[in-house]
Amino acid sequence: MGANESAMIQVNFNRSTEFYFPGEHVSGEILFQNKHDRLKLVEIFIEIVGELAYTTAESRSSTDSNGNSTTEYYTDYHHIPFFTNHLPLARPDSLQEKIILNRGTYTWPFDVSLPENLPPSSSPNVGAYPHIKYYAQIVLNRPRFKVNVTRTYPLMIYLRMNHFRMDDVQNALSFDKQNRKQLRLHGYLRHSQIVPGQSLSVQINVHNPERTEIKRIDAAFIQHRKTALNHNDEVIFSINLPGLNEFNELYFQRDFGLPVPSINLTPTHTFSTLHSDHSYNFNVDYELLLRVKTHGIFTNFEVSIPVVVGTEAILGGHQQNNGFDETDLPPSYETVTKTMQAS
Repeated sequence: MGANESAMIQVNFNRSTEFYFPGEHVSGEILFQNKHDRLKLVEIFIEIVGELAYTTAESRSSTDSNGNSTTEYYTDYHHIPFFTNHLPLARPDSLQEKIILNRGTYTWPFDVSLPENLPPSSSPNVGAYPHIKYYAQIVLNRPRFKVNVTRTYPLMIYLRMNHFRMDDVQNALSFDKQNRKQLRLHGYLRHSQIVPGQSLSVQINVHNPERTEIKRIDAAFIQHRKTALNHNDEVIFSINLPGLNEFNELYFQRDFGLPVPSINLTPTHTFSTLHSDHSYNFNVDYELLLRVKTHGIFTNFEVSIPVVVGTEAILGGHQQNNGFDETDLPPSYETVTKTMQAS
């Protein structure tokens, strides 16, 4: 029994999509086409599994018969289960040691509840390490030395709201930086809290007393996933800000609306779990990175602005305003960073 038998398992979920919220139920019916006259099984079960996956860089050395040593470098993949909900569907009764399935079609309904405190699935790049993922796995557990029949279905878990209070984070961020040529980039991000589909409203001011020639200024919105051992940086979007290509004027000011794609973005959050007496931490955060490229040596610089990605449920009361009021003085980058760390 192998892949062909796995193809004989079909799951009909009671939901047309693979998206679930914590606290909901994953339910449906399992259908199995048995083509064997007498199939012996130890147990039939379904389980919902949540995993934290990360990689480490490893090496191994070997020495041949001539005494020559070689070192091989490779990537080791780790999958730490932090949640497993096991639901037995069929077991042998007290008079039997095994379940005996005759040739035919069998069905088993299932209903598995999800805890309220699950972290969200990693997206948009679900396969990049590190990540958090969920799946439903149906197992026909066979006796020892025989291959089990399994079928796996991916699930996506999303939050109704973040685990932290959005009110604890200041809503606007100012920034100010210059290079050794006194080329100064300052301004502010009007809303440091967004949801997918909204725009990052940023005011850009350039002071250029020495008329340094600016090649361009790029704006990139980046997701960072981090564990203690590895990280992944994913660019959600990157654009060349218009009006600043080959710029050498004394002053520039403009308001930009940078649209965030309407895609599934994991909200900003921190997750910790304990497995085999080891603690594992996983963080997701975002930044708007402004990169200033100039003609000259050691004159390029960049500004990083933290952005909190939330959900509609959290930000429903916040109305985004793309206009700027010069009388509104947003807090500095350092102030907001300290506030976010304290929360």
